[in-house]
Amino acid sequence: MAFKVSGSLAPWGGPLLRSEILASSITVTELDAVAFGGGGQASANGVLLLATAGTAVLGHVKAIVSNLGLGLDTDGTAGAATGTFAGTFLTATNNSAVALVRAQVDISQFTLYSAEYSAALGTTAGSGRPGRYVDLLDQNTLDEASAIDTTAQYHSWGVDPSDSTRVIANIFESSVFTAV
Repeated sequence: MAFKVSGSLAPWGGPLLRSEILASSITVTELDAVAFGGGGQASANGVLLLATAGTAVLGHVKAIVSNLGLGLDTDGTAGAATGTFAGTFLTATNNSAVALVRAQVDISQFTLYSAEYSAALGTTAGSGRPGRYVDLLDQNTLDEASAIDTTAQYHSWGVDPSDSTRVIANIFESSVFTAV
């Protein structure tokens, strides 16, 4: 897992969960960053896509469930045997209209994540220090080269004390709580 839950900025410490339908034909893994589809992607309007740089982040996948909220028992690939689900799921080509597999997403900006960078800390000057902002490289990796002092998708709290190759970060540009 590229993102790992590492605590909370809120004293109550719990996630803020929202259940949303996943887009069709995507492979999603627990703790991937996701965003609402739209903006010219007619087949993805209002469903969840994997987040990328430049999109407001909805949150991180906590669980992948059926439309009834039940756990899954396969990984979604054609002919997959019962018991193959291990935190990653391939949605059907008709998921957003028929199958309706959902992600339970932690949308809280207070949740802290231990995050993987795309390059070694310090490759971009100051990328490991607190107070920097970084964008996603893909749904599970922060782009070390994007570290800046102004604004980006995630706020960094500096080097993860339990793994010096990672940073602690929280969502900054939220599609729910901030205007981007």
